Amino acid sequence: MSAEPDRGPAAVITPGNGSGGGPGDGAGGARPLPAGLSWRADTRQWLVHSHDLADVVLRDPHVGMELAPDRVPVPLPTPDEVPSVAQFFELWYQRGANQPAFGRHLRRAYAPAAVAGFAAGFAELAERRAAALSGAGDLVTDFVEPFCLDSTLLLMGFPPDRWPALAKVYRIVMSVILARSRGVLDLPARQAAAFTTALRYLRTAVDELTAGAAVTPVVASFQAHAETEGPNPWADVAAVAQLLAAGVPQVTTGTAVACRCAYGDPALLAALREGTADTADVAEEAMRLAPPFLGVYGWVLADCDCLGVPLRPGEAVVVDIVAVNRDPNRMADPLAFCPGRSRSLNITFGKGAHYCLGAASARLQVVAGLVGLVGSRGIHPDVSGFRLADDGFAQTVRAFPYGMGGG
Repeated sequence: MSAEPDRGPAAVITPGNGSGGGPGDGAGGARPLPAGLSWRADTRQWLVHSHDLADVVLRDPHVGMELAPDRVPVPLPTPDEVPSVAQFFELWYQRGANQPAFGRHLRRAYAPAAVAGFAAGFAELAERRAAALSGAGDLVTDFVEPFCLDSTLLLMGFPPDRWPALAKVYRIVMSVILARSRGVLDLPARQAAAFTTALRYLRTAVDELTAGAAVTPVVASFQAHAETEGPNPWADVAAVAQLLAAGVPQVTTGTAVACRCAYGDPALLAALREGTADTADVAEEAMRLAPPFLGVYGWVLADCDCLGVPLRPGEAVVVDIVAVNRDPNRMADPLAFCPGRSRSLNITFGKGAHYCLGAASARLQVVAGLVGLVGSRGIHPDVSGFRLADDGFAQTVRAFPYGMGGG
């Protein structure tokens, strides 16, 4: 699962100014906007709330994920220098959606056929994590997040003996990303030192990974890019960090909301254990109602009127995933949990040019986590204690208490 991490302050996705006029309005006053579209003046964003308009804008070539045209690049580090926070994010941006050559290699690595072979490994990891639970605790920290991180590292090709240290690296990097989302680049000395140490370790692990055989399609994608474009080890490090940050928290949320739905309905839980309910359908519907990412963010790249109003280069367009996934004009009873709905009703993973790179692997991971947990009959999650936080950009699971007892 992926999204562009830095588009300025995250918009809280609400209708904002309703159907009022957009930026082209002058003294003539506001004009009606097409149904499903609103303009948020304080953040200067077009907000898309309907399935019909989302179908249009997510496929229109005039709206893309390129960086803002007025953005000033940051000088990059040499191979022997550890990147500063600002340089790390510059490497992140340049190697991410804004470097098509790398994107082509990576899309092949995350294609459904490429990741299908990891399903058994994901299932084994989930079963092992579930079997290790004992006493009482929080499923987020004891099962869901560790499983999602381990399965992602497996997909990337890192050897298991590096996973504990990489888990620490991941948490340090995520703390820096959180600080960055709040506009903080000058870290306290202790956090800055930890970040430098984490990047050095990650560089060693990535260099080791890419120097050997192509043990996974992800490794092959990094090696293929280096062969065609030349080696850039710090950009590789930033890309690995981006894949972790854009995947692990979102797969964690997806797995947790799927498990909440299962344990919140005794009949569904029994059907899953009996094999009469489809775990993939349950996971898909859970993520339709509680998508990890709240929006798909893009920029207008050239003048167009694909949304029924004039769009100008540089304006932001946000597709409200929650609203679109609950569009009453596309589905009956949109707030009801109904496994088996068509996937076309669910834009949790985006669509068209904005389709999530890791959608296929994320779906496999969420299903494996759900199967692993519900298969362990001695685990009793407390659905009433489930907590999901919303920062206006993403939903993050904060708590899911559990106890142990007889099946």
